[in-house]
Amino acid sequence: MLVDFLFVVIAVFNDFGEWCYPIIVFTFIAVLFAIIGSPFFIYFSRRTKDSRTRSSAEERVIRNDITSIVMLRRKPLATLVCMAAIALVIGLAYVTYVLGEYGHILLGFVSMVFMIVIPFVVGEQYLAFVRKRFIVVKNAALYVDVNDVYYPSDLRSKRMPILPLPTEPSDAMLDFLYNWLRRYLTGDRLTLISCTYADLYGVGIVIVDDGTADGLELNGPLIAIPEYQLDLSGANRAQFDKECKALGAFGLPAQSQTAGICIEGLA
Repeated sequence: MLVDFLFVVIAVFNDFGEWCYPIIVFTFIAVLFAIIGSPFFIYFSRRTKDSRTRSSAEERVIRNDITSIVMLRRKPLATLVCMAAIALVIGLAYVTYVLGEYGHILLGFVSMVFMIVIPFVVGEQYLAFVRKRFIVVKNAALYVDVNDVYYPSDLRSKRMPILPLPTEPSDAMLDFLYNWLRRYLTGDRLTLISCTYADLYGVGIVIVDDGTADGLELNGPLIAIPEYQLDLSGANRAQFDKECKALGAFGLPAQSQTAGICIEGLA
């Protein structure tokens, strides 16, 4: 708004209105995106929230992780929807600009509101569709066994990616994990190991957040995914490793290797 005010002053006192007008209009549009669009974004985000999650952080992690997995699996529809949304914004922005330039203030304002609201609605509805389609197996938590009794040495001697979690896994998180790993499973059930940073510390592993260079809270929850139950032959291995990296999962070094791990983007 301050930028708008500055260029209004320049236009009035220096008669530079012709070249100032586009800057004023598009700056005003950007401000309206934040003012008008935010309530719609919050509304649709809350409407699609899974009530089974333990916290808003877990809800956000699940939403982001589903989006990451879908994008990595190269769904062309996602690219088309993004391109359509961008084209829609550009088209409505041009219509708004033309209407304003020719003095149709009311129509220009209506066009501006549509320009802001429609992309939010389209984006949120598409993401809701993607999440609904991703969760093929409903109530998949019933097919997940979470073990908290295990040999600590297994964390280093056996291959199992470890995924940081914002909270203890809820049924919604277990649903996500099962539907994510379903394409790799050799059986009908999924076995996970629940552990903490303290458990890793007990076997000589110190996890450091790359963003702060500090150790993580010892009671922070982790989920280990034993690979013996997954079919990672052929191209599955490379795809699985990509997806683990996108979700922030990490593997532990062998006992003969260094015991320090520095990772970024922990949940």
